Amino acid sequence: MVSTKRRRTRASTTKRRYRWLKFLFLLALLGALALAGYMVYLDLQLRERLDSRQYQLPARVYARPLVLREGMVMRPGELASEFAALSYREQAVPSEPGSWTRESMEYRVWRRDFIHSDGRSAGAVVSFRLRNDEISNLRDGNGQRLAEFRLDAANIGSLLGGGDDRNPVRFNEIPPLVANTLIAVEDQDFLHHFGISPRGIARAMVANVKAGRLVQGGSTITQQLVKNIFFDHKPSLQRKINEALMAVLMEMHYDKGYILQEYINEVWLGQQGARGIYGFGLAAEFYFQQPLDTLEPHQIALLVGLAKGASYYNPWRHPERAQARRNTVLDVMQTHGLITQAQYALYSTKSLGVVKGGVTAQNPYPAFTERLLEELRPYYSYEELRTAGLRIYTTLAPSVQKLAEEAVSNGVQALEKERHIEDNSLQAAAVLLDNGSGNVLAMVGDRDPDYPGFNRALEARRQVGSLIKPAVYLTALERPLEYNLATLLDDAPIRIEEADGDVWMPQNFDKRAHGQIPLYVALAKSYNLATAHLGLDLGLQNVRQTIRRLGVEAHLPRVPALLLGAVEMTPFEVAGMYQAIANGGEAVQPRTLLAVADAEGVHVQHFRLRTHRGVDPVPAYLLRWGLEQAVREGTGRSSAKRLPGSVAFAGKTGTTNNNRDSWFAGFSPDVTAVVWLGRDDNERTRLTGSTGALPIWTEIMRKLPHQHGPIEPPRGVEFKPVNARGQFMDPDYCRGGYEVPFSFETRLPPAPECRGQDRWRWFRNLFGSDRRDVAPREQMTPGWGVNPSEQQLREERRRQLWEQLRGDDAEEFGPAPSSEDEPIGLPSGQGRSQPIDTEPRGVPGEEVQPTGPAMEDQWP
Repeated sequence: MVSTKRRRTRASTTKRRYRWLKFLFLLALLGALALAGYMVYLDLQLRERLDSRQYQLPARVYARPLVLREGMVMRPGELASEFAALSYREQAVPSEPGSWTRESMEYRVWRRDFIHSDGRSAGAVVSFRLRNDEISNLRDGNGQRLAEFRLDAANIGSLLGGGDDRNPVRFNEIPPLVANTLIAVEDQDFLHHFGISPRGIARAMVANVKAGRLVQGGSTITQQLVKNIFFDHKPSLQRKINEALMAVLMEMHYDKGYILQEYINEVWLGQQGARGIYGFGLAAEFYFQQPLDTLEPHQIALLVGLAKGASYYNPWRHPERAQARRNTVLDVMQTHGLITQAQYALYSTKSLGVVKGGVTAQNPYPAFTERLLEELRPYYSYEELRTAGLRIYTTLAPSVQKLAEEAVSNGVQALEKERHIEDNSLQAAAVLLDNGSGNVLAMVGDRDPDYPGFNRALEARRQVGSLIKPAVYLTALERPLEYNLATLLDDAPIRIEEADGDVWMPQNFDKRAHGQIPLYVALAKSYNLATAHLGLDLGLQNVRQTIRRLGVEAHLPRVPALLLGAVEMTPFEVAGMYQAIANGGEAVQPRTLLAVADAEGVHVQHFRLRTHRGVDPVPAYLLRWGLEQAVREGTGRSSAKRLPGSVAFAGKTGTTNNNRDSWFAGFSPDVTAVVWLGRDDNERTRLTGSTGALPIWTEIMRKLPHQHGPIEPPRGVEFKPVNARGQFMDPDYCRGGYEVPFSFETRLPPAPECRGQDRWRWFRNLFGSDRRDVAPREQMTPGWGVNPSEQQLREERRRQLWEQLRGDDAEEFGPAPSSEDEPIGLPSGQGRSQPIDTEPRGVPGEEVQPTGPAMEDQWP
């Protein structure tokens, strides 16, 4: 009986076990099916996300590429600045793209591969000689001569960056030291595991137990990538399970190279306001302003260390923590043979070497970028600029920008110190344009060029003072039968009662009237009274039209004070006006934008120049010559001592009432530059144009390369010697005088002191018998002549001259010159490019002082 019960008990137990096993098997099967289904679901999510993944990238901005040409003017300092902007490394021998070397005057450069707006330029080597600031012997890597060689363009920031920002790199672009260091520090079994690493988990547990705290994690690089893409950073068991499952699935579908590439592009490495710094490519620029492939081992170690916690190891807030973490990574690199013991000793003692707070990494040139955005907005939406990863090619010249920034910052500080001006009270702006193309080479909108606030170059509308005067004189020079550079103007007091009862009584800066003076002297010395008389004779509306033809769109008040600068313009607008003068009368709309391409550089939109000829080359050249005298002998004279005498510099000072604004606008044969100084509260600065803006302008221009030699005059211009009264001194019959350019249409009266046997020759020349190298009238550009009654004026003058010739000898030439009317002779060897004092004796002359108050201009 007992045995029967036992058998029954065993059978019952066996059945129960079987039922449990069956239940467990079914449960396991259901669990496996559920897990399989869940993994299918996760797999679908994973593949859909990764296969269709596109980064939302802000537009990348590139400077203009430097093009080296045979015979090009270039200074060693400028070349070094261009290499620094490109993050090129100087080496004993260039061993990789992005490197250069110099031995005496010989240079050798290895260019990087780059996608320009007109196509890809492969990496290549070039050599050349830089002697006496001129490039020669330009050759490629095989020794073949080249006419030109284009470098790659510097990456100068991004536009409208916000949220997640990154600069993705492909696997073949990842430096081996970055990849190997990352694997050694974060996941030593990366190349062998299948997404999760049991050995890594066990190793982390042991390390944490020994340390008594959490010092090491067991997550693989694959798991970290899954977490960065799909999950937040809140710890939970469910997240860890999903993370492990998706890591296994990722390893099944994607190779190790792709996983490592995505991790390097996805890991968070810093924060700048609302902008997250993701990936090693952008982090290299953010922390060091260098491309990833140019980083040194200690820089790579810092970035790899930041992957553990970019906020905790922030190199600006916690430099001690960051340095300790970096040295820990360097120690791992040495342990794994990635660097030598000597390198470890060297790099572990280096400073962190990060840039100033990362503030310039996204937008290092805020003034320039603001103008760039204005030009982009008509063509691209905000969303496109923020997310489409566009490649934007601009006109910025990094070496010129750096030079302008240093000149403005240092110059403002020096002026405050030397002239005992309140610290940080002065503000400044500067704009530099290429004369021929209108390209904006540099723009500074603040005394602190990095500050992304109020952009004075574009937004500060200030009265321009005497900068407007060239338009008055240009209006006169466009009437060659009435005015020329030697025409005597009346620098005498003037009083005008306006319609509202106000009385306008301008004064010269020195409070004196100078009598009859040549037109070019009035321009060079910026005499207000002579300018006012001339402008009123010409007509206010005619002067306003001339200003418009020079490209100025600002509001122009219809008041006489306009003639002396009572008009508000920005430095950018002033630069456009003076560029038109420098470019021979052809206004080119200033631009920062050259082209825009998609992220791959395939589809490109180019932006053409917008030009307009508002002034004929002849009067434009005559005005330029007058402005050259302003730099040599006039209000800009103080700059002549510091500028190369072989370059034709021209320009004009500007000072407004009570010295509130200090201006200088000028140009060389190649570059137009405008500098403004003032206070944001519009209070007095105690600076004139020649004591404030001019020294900064001079500092910029003297360091730039320029075309040497005189400016070639256009057809229709001829140089003639004249005396102080603007009378022609025929070199065949008398000596002396000062050579001044004239339009071929200008008829100069003969100097009475120039007597000769053939006294009829000058009359025959009136009809063009001996004129050479002058364009026929029909070849001149129409629209700049005198007026519809030009022919009547010409006939009337011929008639008057004929009646004069019919008299006797005494009546023909007038009385013999008195001692106070004698022509002023030139020193021996003086030519057309050396002005002298041409004021007649007995008339008060202006003694030009480099910085003295008697020479400054001011509108009342």
